Amino acid sequence: MRIIAGEFKSRIIKDAATGRTHPMGEKIRGAIFNSLGDLDGKSVLDAFAGTGAVAIEALSRGADEPVHAVEINTDAFERLKENRDLITDEERLEVHRANVSSWLKTTEKMFDIIIADPPYDAVGMKALDACADAVNPGGLLILSVPNAEHIEFDDFTKIDEKRYARAKIVFYKKSK
Repeated sequence: MRIIAGEFKSRIIKDAATGRTHPMGEKIRGAIFNSLGDLDGKSVLDAFAGTGAVAIEALSRGADEPVHAVEINTDAFERLKENRDLITDEERLEVHRANVSSWLKTTEKMFDIIIADPPYDAVGMKALDACADAVNPGGLLILSVPNAEHIEFDDFTKIDEKRYARAKIVFYKKSK
């Protein structure tokens, strides 16, 4: 896998260490980040981070530092740390081995953008609701979910949806 644009453009990161994750492909990552535009001054959380490709892409494109990446799977977390260390350091990209909803409860951080790519066989609403609660007013929650999933959140408006084979990317904006 490679980073698409920005400071780390064309840098190669290691693919998933386990079959339990489904790394977000370059085409989908490109569509998300091209839709987002300039990330300068935006705080970003990569929930269900897997390899960290989304977090590294956000950092590469100028997101506020540190970008945060949360992953619970031990093997995926080890790959996430390896990829961070290939590209940057822990002051620019903080990685957390934790359940997303539990981690969000232990931090008071709020984010301008949260990108959540949960395991497709276990799209847990508790974790997604915790992500929604951690979005700043006017901020974005971006989900990568199976095509059959239809998810709505209080205080959010669905502003866009893009479909790619088995996946769809849904953009939600939080009310002010």
